[in-house]
Amino acid sequence: MSNDFNIWCPDVYKNIFIDRVNNDQLRVAPCCQADQTIEDIENFNFESSTYLNSIRQEFDGGKFAAACHRCQDDELVNNRSRRQSVIDFYTSVDRKIELESIDFSSTWACNLACIMCNEQYSSTWATELNIPADKLYALGRKITRSKNFLNQLDLTKIKRIHFNGGEPLLNDDHLLILKKLDQLGILKQVSLSYNTNGTQYPSKLAIELWKRAKLVKLYFSIDGTDSSFEYIRWPANWQKTTTNLIKLKENLPSNVMFGFNVTVGCYNIFEIADVSTWFKHNYSTNREQDPSDFAFQLAKNFDPKFLSIDAKNAAIEYLSRTAECYGIIMHLKNFINYRTDTWHNKLDIIDQRRGTNWKQILKVAKYY
Repeated sequence: MSNDFNIWCPDVYKNIFIDRVNNDQLRVAPCCQADQTIEDIENFNFESSTYLNSIRQEFDGGKFAAACHRCQDDELVNNRSRRQSVIDFYTSVDRKIELESIDFSSTWACNLACIMCNEQYSSTWATELNIPADKLYALGRKITRSKNFLNQLDLTKIKRIHFNGGEPLLNDDHLLILKKLDQLGILKQVSLSYNTNGTQYPSKLAIELWKRAKLVKLYFSIDGTDSSFEYIRWPANWQKTTTNLIKLKENLPSNVMFGFNVTVGCYNIFEIADVSTWFKHNYSTNREQDPSDFAFQLAKNFDPKFLSIDAKNAAIEYLSRTAECYGIIMHLKNFINYRTDTWHNKLDIIDQRRGTNWKQILKVAKYY
């Protein structure tokens, strides 16, 4: 068994990603970045899961698990991976299987239909596409029963919970877990984080529970500014969203910190500097002057490697002015000769449905 930090991941032994599938199953993985499987709620066990143990065995054998290829891909281009980030959270190579952390996907309910998303992860997408009930069931989105999956988890040693969506602040799923941790008397030792689209202000109960937590971090999904933001994060309004962001910064408890998590795709490769500039001018710290994070992830279905060679070369020059973009530049260089002309067809289909026009809004249109 290897004890090398370079070939292990704490999440494999300490963390679980959970996303409910209809009423009786869970989609599980070591984290939200890893490949997932589906297990029955009633029979799921964090310690004895066959799927999770197969991944643990690969790392025990001194190699990256196949399910964890996204972290491997990030590290190959010097992007900071999820694996590297969580290693910083732990102080030693501890392979004891003990649940200390959760990535919780708090249903697909969402008020936006972002262009890189789909009907499986956004209820607004499903409504827009008029998805019938039988297909919703096939997608795992016919959820009506109470969240009894919490009874399958030992929460007594939890130190960290990250909430995904959908939009996690749109419903009370996250509050169920926070209230349970509060009842157990351990909320004060737990660090909370959320991926949120920035359009929602938390409820009074959420804020009260956040005050009792060790730390809260809100990561906002902001991928453009002004009209580009409104196109990408449809049908959000830039002015209303930024007003909400400033309100959050000025009024939330002092243990709340912030970050931008920018999804980078073909569509916004020339919008990133605008996002960075707005962030630096308005959101570089919280009101206690604690520094905010600024991070990137690649849109898999709009990977910038699909861009034309001319667009890639122009993007490399453009991004070189923004220090945070080194990993994206390396990704473009590694795939400089790889291309496909089909990525923008997806935007054409969206435009036909919504009455929008990406060529009038997004700067990348100059190259198409």
